[in-house]
Amino acid sequence: MNSLEMDIYKKIKQAIIQQKLRPNMQLIEKDLAESFGVSRTPVRAVLRRLEYEKLVKIKEHKGTFVSCSTIEEAKEVFEMRRILEGEAVRRASRLFTEEQLQELETLVEEELQINESPDFYESLKISGDFHLKIAEIAGNSYFYQYLEDLISLTYVIIAIYGRGEMETCGSHDHMQIFNAIKQRDGDLAERLSLNHLSEIEYNLHFNEELQFSPSLTDIFQ
Repeated sequence: MNSLEMDIYKKIKQAIIQQKLRPNMQLIEKDLAESFGVSRTPVRAVLRRLEYEKLVKIKEHKGTFVSCSTIEEAKEVFEMRRILEGEAVRRASRLFTEEQLQELETLVEEELQINESPDFYESLKISGDFHLKIAEIAGNSYFYQYLEDLISLTYVIIAIYGRGEMETCGSHDHMQIFNAIKQRDGDLAERLSLNHLSEIEYNLHFNEELQFSPSLTDIFQ
């Protein structure tokens, strides 16, 4: 994506994560283009990128809608993350290089700094990067590929069921996981990772009704 498309992409993605764009809300290309003062071409490219990340659904002859995971789908996402990340963190504990360990530590430090001046979008992004870095260190490209999709779905789930009250993936938990990896203690790293994901799932509000969003113009202007 070019710089214009990237700017639009970040704003729409942030609006979804911050719950300004609510689940099932229709994203009309014409209205988005007018809100950003651009043609439909960059908007169309951004929506395709967001569809790839599972943040929106493009339905033929109907339009584009913000994704809405059901409670059952949300629980399945966390179940799959526990299966994949449990093994990934065990492998990472054995296989990391010193350079990779430093990169992982840098992400934890960045997350701690973000938490001092809360920015929900950036904190969530860095949190996802931490989990993806572990998948990268694990040395199996499929870990990274599948977890990238699952983490994008987690963004949607938090946007739907987090209700703005839940913290993002805790940097304290990440620090503990990092320390276990650094000590090459795969058993501890796996246990901490599974507990971490289960706690996030437990804190979601699966019984609350969804709310309607204001207009696109109200959101982006």
